[in-house]
Amino acid sequence: MIPSLLSALTLSVAPMADPVPPCRFAGEVRSWTAQALGAWDRLDRERLRIAQPVTPSITLFDARCAYTLTPSARGDFRVGLRRYSARASAHAGQVALPDGSSVPASRLAFASPTSDGGMFFIMALPSLWQANGSEPRDWRLLSMVVFMHEFAHTQQGVGLGRRVDDLLTRGLRRDADDDIVQDRFGTRPGYAAAYEAERDLFYRAAKASGDEAARAGLAQAARRMAERRARWLTGTDTVYAEADDVFLTLEGTGNWAAWTWLTDPRGGRLSPADATTFIRGGQTQWSQDHGLGIMLALDRVTPDWPAIAFAPRGVTADQLIARALER
Repeated sequence: MIPSLLSALTLSVAPMADPVPPCRFAGEVRSWTAQALGAWDRLDRERLRIAQPVTPSITLFDARCAYTLTPSARGDFRVGLRRYSARASAHAGQVALPDGSSVPASRLAFASPTSDGGMFFIMALPSLWQANGSEPRDWRLLSMVVFMHEFAHTQQGVGLGRRVDDLLTRGLRRDADDDIVQDRFGTRPGYAAAYEAERDLFYRAAKASGDEAARAGLAQAARRMAERRARWLTGTDTVYAEADDVFLTLEGTGNWAAWTWLTDPRGGRLSPADATTFIRGGQTQWSQDHGLGIMLALDRVTPDWPAIAFAPRGVTADQLIARALER
């Protein structure tokens, strides 16, 4: 009897574990979300001027909780013209998506259309973007860069999404993403060198000291891009030339939006050169790297291009370049 009595006594005086606090859309999570949406609204007011801005459904998550923001005229979370109802719930390592599937609660962010014609945006919160040994400023910048890039996609999903759908009906692989051209052609002899030379010309045009030099540089880069496509993305691969145009537009505008926040004195407060280096990173994702160079060159020649790019018609990089060179 004594062992049982001692066990009972031990259990009775064992310290109780601290209760796990409930998930709430409050404090730092709410503050960061308001800051991120506010940064996008500022970019829209000052550069994009989107006639009908999209209010996507949003899911944000950290290591323990998921926060679902549903567009609602009566929601109590409002930033600019967008108003949401917020709901917080614990997850067990998997975060639910609107289609009933789920994704792991890891460093990820993406935007996609929903079955009702709207847009959905999901993103890991800043605490999950921290890498071992990284400075807090670095991962805070990274998380906002990711937000601005992916939120740009929510505003272009209608126009450019239709372009992608059309390409899929004409032979583009169903699992195609923004790396599709790099994956299919990147290892072919001469292709990588041609791509890199072309990409560098766009960045050179963006940094040109005079207006005429910038325009001439953009024209030279555009010719090299046409030559690359005429050599490799032709015949039965013509659909990839159009895919190249669409994905350079999507990734370029997304990275440009992030770059603009990084260089904003009210945002990342980086110099243009440092912001470019930050976003280009290891330069391993060609469409993102090349796309940024195109948009920075357009910014140099025709600063009004963002209002055209974010219009509902789905204007692509090729059309923006042609417009810039005609003026």
